[in-house]
Amino acid sequence: MAMVRYLILRTMIFIGCLSAAWLLGLRDGEEQLLAVVIAAVASMAISAVVLKPFRQKASAAIAERVDQRIVRKRESSGDELAEDTEIETPHRNTSSDSDFR
Repeated sequence: MAMVRYLILRTMIFIGCLSAAWLLGLRDGEEQLLAVVIAAVASMAISAVVLKPFRQKASAAIAERVDQRIVRKRESSGDELAEDTEIETPHRNTSSDSDFR
């Protein structure tokens, strides 16, 4: 959820910068690419400063999810390892009916 919030805020900053470039007079077809580039650079700089706490929360949420996946994978591989050792260890027949030991 934190990543979605960060993405929405960053998009809003870009749209605001693009609107500001349009209001400054970059409206013609030839100037639209320039307006987009200026808006992208400005929004990147603004986002780096203004959205730092949101970016840190999003990064922490992603790191937590990765850690949880690693733990689940280790637990499941540990279960599989236990099952493999059970299958690979031969069961000894202790009854006296068998001639093979």
